[in-house]
Amino acid sequence: MSFIRKIKRKGRIYLAEVENQRKDGKVRQKFIRYIGTEPSPEKSAFPQSSNDLHIDSVKIHGSVLVLHELAKKIGLDKLLGDHAQSILTLVYAHCHEYKSIRDVSKWFQKTDLSVIFGVKKITEKQLYRALFALEDFDQLSLQKFVYESICKICKESDTSVIYDVTNTYFYGSKCHLSKNGKDKEGVQGRPLIQIGLAVTKKFGIPIFHQVHSSNVSDSKIFSEAIHILGDLGIRHGNIVYDRGMNSKASILKLSNKHWHIIGGMPLHKGIKSEVLKMDLSKVESYRNRIQQGNSIFYSVSRPYSAGTVKGRLHIIINAEKKQHDREKRLKKLFFYKNNDVEVEKSYKKFFTKAGGINSHALQRAEVYDGMSVIFSTGRHSREEIIRLYFEKDLVEKCFQLMKGVLSLRPIRCWLDEKVKAHMMICYLSYALLATFSFMLKNSKLGVSELSVPSALDELEEVYKVYHRGSSGQKDSNQLFFNIISLTSLQEKILKSIIPDFKV
Repeated sequence: MSFIRKIKRKGRIYLAEVENQRKDGKVRQKFIRYIGTEPSPEKSAFPQSSNDLHIDSVKIHGSVLVLHELAKKIGLDKLLGDHAQSILTLVYAHCHEYKSIRDVSKWFQKTDLSVIFGVKKITEKQLYRALFALEDFDQLSLQKFVYESICKICKESDTSVIYDVTNTYFYGSKCHLSKNGKDKEGVQGRPLIQIGLAVTKKFGIPIFHQVHSSNVSDSKIFSEAIHILGDLGIRHGNIVYDRGMNSKASILKLSNKHWHIIGGMPLHKGIKSEVLKMDLSKVESYRNRIQQGNSIFYSVSRPYSAGTVKGRLHIIINAEKKQHDREKRLKKLFFYKNNDVEVEKSYKKFFTKAGGINSHALQRAEVYDGMSVIFSTGRHSREEIIRLYFEKDLVEKCFQLMKGVLSLRPIRCWLDEKVKAHMMICYLSYALLATFSFMLKNSKLGVSELSVPSALDELEEVYKVYHRGSSGQKDSNQLFFNIISLTSLQEKILKSIIPDFKV
């Protein structure tokens, strides 16, 4: 069991969390974490002498305080009803180091949430009840409330939507949603579910998410997403989607709902024949050159119809990626040519039966190096097409954040409804982090370049130390507290979210 040790150095008292461990028959202290310097007693709050106090407990304060403030700004504390405190505990834990519900109940005791919520503890049983309660919520109404609340905070009025689908694996074998398959990391045989996510282009505000079995096609999930957007009152604007979701039925449905669409097209045989109709030798010319950030693109387009939907097909070449793709292929060919190893299936076409290089196959492949093909409707400039499409990685960053900080992968739930409740916890967690990100970026306190994970790491080091009067003193049963010395950065982050924050 850990405890707080005082270390006196050069007239100052430092606090460290340690625990006793027995090694080779001797008891030694293992250092766990540095907490800070012991606060100077204030006359208004502390006894006159620090000798009259002993440390009662040390709690994680900064990160949970900010997350709770964000939840209140969105209105989650009132929206979630009787189980709000338990649900929010799960949400906040997801933003930290969530592993299991058992870990969350232990983590709760390490934080200042008992004071923030005004409850002594939250048990494992209460957390499971919270998941059951979350299953009964109207999922779409809940997401609509969260989306509209964050839009008010961010003053978001942009109707451009970025949409994508990913998959994730989880433990257990009793969930009918999961089907064994190949995940996004290329691993075969894991039980997978599919997750669709729509966010606003400008600030990455989560609009809604979907949960489906892994054997449901991306285009079918996308078609459902279009209906959800309509139910949420988002019936026009621009929608950007990845090349996995380009079925003509979905494109037609979007067009009928007054959407302008920008979507990647896979380089299959039909698209390649369209590409070859263009004079590719003139693509990389000065007049077709567009700079987007640090990247250089060359773009040409021609009229194209996806089913009955008329639009334009854009051929876009990333000069740097073109060189990278070519060199990567040549490096592989050089390796296979000079080593007695079996050639990968995808590279066999580049070798003749005699073992030489098939130059014709190599030339055909090099035509598509660094190339992206995009279909669009509506009147967009080439610059706007490139900006909108290549900024779509925002939703990928959302997935990365959910799979990393929010412990989306792997899901440790077995039953269908538990999986959906878990995903709602992830959605609410991401909603808090998206709001956090907006407020950091719009802060005038010098933290606009700070990422949300980095800001949370900083705030996790903001502890509240509780002191109790020494035995025999008149205030021995009274608790005093102080926040351990804040760094300048920690104070700026806190004041970006809570302007009137005072130590």
